[in-house]
Amino acid sequence: MKEKDDRTISVNKSVKPVHISMRNAPKLIINDTYYISFGNNEVKPCILLEIVDKNKVRVGIKNNSKAGYGDVYMVLNTEIGTSPEEAVINEQIS
Repeated sequence: MKEKDDRTISVNKSVKPVHISMRNAPKLIINDTYYISFGNNEVKPCILLEIVDKNKVRVGIKNNSKAGYGDVYMVLNTEIGTSPEEAVINEQIS
């Protein structure tokens, strides 16, 4: 695992996403740090802001150039991970 900058982490290309039926949601705790991957085995740390319902959560990715969160996303609870590798495994695939 190699950090590209203070927010993006590169995960080894041998780690691959799995089908949604094989993903597991981590234990969810508001304000805890998790990781999310949007592709290319690149991961960003995020904070769990809200549990929207039994399947969806809202996460914030910090933006170092301003206070608060630069980006807020609503994702499935199975699309985040407790480690960068788990985030890649739980990444949404088409």
